[in-house]
Amino acid sequence: MNDRLTGLNPASKRFSVFGCLWIIVFLTEFVKGALLVTVLPVYMNDTLGLPAFTISLAFSLQYVGDNLLRSPTGWLAEHVGLRWTIVGGLLLSWAAVGVIAFSMTGVSLIVACTLLGIGTAPIWPVVMSTISMEADLNGGTGAKMGSIQIATLAGTGAGPIISNLLVGDSYRVVFWVLFGVMALVTAAALLLPRQMLAPLTPKMIRRPHAGFSFPKKVRRLVKRHTVRSVYSVRKVLRALSALKLTPLLYPAMFLQSFAIGILTPVISVYIRNELGMTPGQFNILLIVGGGVAVVGMIPAGRLVDKFGTRWFLHIGFLMAVIALCGLASTHAMMLVWCFVLTAGAGFAMILPAWNTLLAELVPEKERGAIWGVFLTLQGVGTVLGPLAGGWTWDNLGPQAPFWASAVSMGLLLLIHAPLSRASRRRARAA
Repeated sequence: MNDRLTGLNPASKRFSVFGCLWIIVFLTEFVKGALLVTVLPVYMNDTLGLPAFTISLAFSLQYVGDNLLRSPTGWLAEHVGLRWTIVGGLLLSWAAVGVIAFSMTGVSLIVACTLLGIGTAPIWPVVMSTISMEADLNGGTGAKMGSIQIATLAGTGAGPIISNLLVGDSYRVVFWVLFGVMALVTAAALLLPRQMLAPLTPKMIRRPHAGFSFPKKVRRLVKRHTVRSVYSVRKVLRALSALKLTPLLYPAMFLQSFAIGILTPVISVYIRNELGMTPGQFNILLIVGGGVAVVGMIPAGRLVDKFGTRWFLHIGFLMAVIALCGLASTHAMMLVWCFVLTAGAGFAMILPAWNTLLAELVPEKERGAIWGVFLTLQGVGTVLGPLAGGWTWDNLGPQAPFWASAVSMGLLLLIHAPLSRASRRRARAA
């Protein structure tokens, strides 16, 4: 194992393993951002004439594939090797882009989005495993994770902006650029060192299955991991019941991602078709709104540490509700810009304050297990949100998803008050 870890040491290679992973994360998020934010919603609605619910279903299945298969692909990386796992996933993603580029039916696009989710699922398990192994030798886990988060945000933001610049009368140029980007991602994965081809699981763990046929090995492995999963779930549920957390915390975690997920498949179509913005104007909207949120989080995080979360969440949720209701109610461009700035400022307050509140409510010794439950609830919201957004658009009108998202944010505003009181009681008890 030590030899294998030494092979991952960047100082012993002409290129940095972490640098390759950074490029892989950035370019993969670039492709996903371009497809999910800019290309697919408008392409499926305007060019193919598909209903909003079909777009939403494609988005939801992409999220299902990405989130549901992260654990199995992590296990696969341990037994097959990090490099083969991530290369196989990227080839699936490449196939998904190809299907999207030449697809003319809703079914094929839904399949392609599912493939995209499955193909990108191995990336985070491989990245986390590699960073952990490098940290054992060189340290710097926090800095590397911060850099990976920057790659994620930068790729997600750059994808829609660049694709908007390339969109003209046809999406052909955009698709060819995405093909080129996927080729670069695959090349970066193939540059990973040969030591990452080897399985991480020691041979003595796999030896008990050596005498069995391949199907029997698979059945035994599935049974073993199923038993472990059931045991882990029971352990987490017992821990949650013993902690006696306020029940309102669970719907709050769901609503947070649900409110954002509602708008994911329809906001680009709304801005382009209902508000009549050009791709260039949409770019400016993304840069300004996202810039306000990202830049505002820096001072907001410091102020939250100094003054607490209560008023930042009150004001942030209220600003989000006002912005969403405003965007659903007007087509006047001056007001639209005002509401976009309001939303950006609101989310700049919400994100650091919300994470701080959760950290205060969850005891440190059980934090890992409970965060797993929270992430699952957020994942459910991420999957169901787009379906709700597409259904409300088709059945209640283009403004309906914004009203539904505003209602969800309003519920979070109401739920936050007792959560804040519970946080203060826990802080006094400590």
